[in-house]
Amino acid sequence: MKRHEIIKSFPALDLRRLLGRRPAADPLLGRERVRFYSSGRAALYHIVKSLDGGTRDTFLLPAYHCGVEVEAVLRAGKNVDFYRIKRNLGVDLEHLRSRIDSRTRGIVVAHYFGFPQEMAPLAELCRQRGIMLIEDCAHALYSQDAAGAWLGTGGDFALFSMRKTSFLPNGGAVLVNGSELPLPAQGKSYADFSLYKSTIKAVLEHEMSRQGGVARLCRLILDSYGRRGEQSVDSGPAAEIDDRRWYYDVPMYHYENDIARISLLLAGLDDIRSIIDRRRENYRRLAELLAARFRTQFVFPELPAGVCPLCFPLFVPQRDQVVAEMAARGVEPFVFGRLLHPLIADDQFPEAHYLADSIVGLPLHQQLGRQEMERVAAVFAEAATGDLPQ
Repeated sequence: MKRHEIIKSFPALDLRRLLGRRPAADPLLGRERVRFYSSGRAALYHIVKSLDGGTRDTFLLPAYHCGVEVEAVLRAGKNVDFYRIKRNLGVDLEHLRSRIDSRTRGIVVAHYFGFPQEMAPLAELCRQRGIMLIEDCAHALYSQDAAGAWLGTGGDFALFSMRKTSFLPNGGAVLVNGSELPLPAQGKSYADFSLYKSTIKAVLEHEMSRQGGVARLCRLILDSYGRRGEQSVDSGPAAEIDDRRWYYDVPMYHYENDIARISLLLAGLDDIRSIIDRRRENYRRLAELLAARFRTQFVFPELPAGVCPLCFPLFVPQRDQVVAEMAARGVEPFVFGRLLHPLIADDQFPEAHYLADSIVGLPLHQQLGRQEMERVAAVFAEAATGDLPQ
């Protein structure tokens, strides 16, 4: 499989953004009470640190997670407990309510794959119990709820991971809603050479998808890079992560760190409306292409108004085998939560284990169009049904 044929889960860096007209102010990241950090996990770490009420404080997190958010709370010196997530990815409100006690300081609620949780009952519960409500919008930058409110504006704090929606070498953010709440401290400045290497590689990968001499040159450079056995710090969605410490400790996303200067330079250069529109168009196209054979496996049968989808999630038997076969054919899906944090025992939260073992997210980001969606759908169908070309 040639590199220029690979369809990735997240967008690549397009230097032409630097030459274009700067879009209108960002409706979320352009607000006054925003702090930038190296990643979404760093954003949560700093939120928890800003709420320092004692070492016995506990934060309730969803049982379905990718692990780094749990690490963020632990590394901030606090305790964690978990609440049940249903198979439809909704919050089990009654179970959450049962987990609250006198030590509970905050609740983290995740908007999985860009689709909103029902925030009103969560906000009311937190108000009644004097608990902080933290929205995990790592998947949900530029998504809105049914009333048109931006996700991230309904809780006390929100965290974002911008690189999943708009290419940045690294980058997370905290939005603080309410002037009476503390603004988290700034992260530590740092330099990481691997971050600059990954940025250059991302530029080359995007350029080689075009036509002409520049594309051929970029392809030649990357082919040479690959022959030397170089690898990005991100091993890709099909890779097995046997050592969870590796995944938790990627330097460019480290918990204490500030956003890199190069990421801050590139932030805010995207046309947000075009991101939302293209992702929604691609979601609808994939739904059309897959409905006849796979509609019962759609995690979200409908695309609500206002949602900016991160990917197209499906329930897939033998998910990891399907992901590996897709990656071998040049389509790299997004897998969230493959390994739950070690604090979740194998016999705990069967729903979370089912979700962790079953969901695959098909790429649909804004740099992909109709032709790519047809290829993604075809490759998925071949891998999911075993109908693979010889």
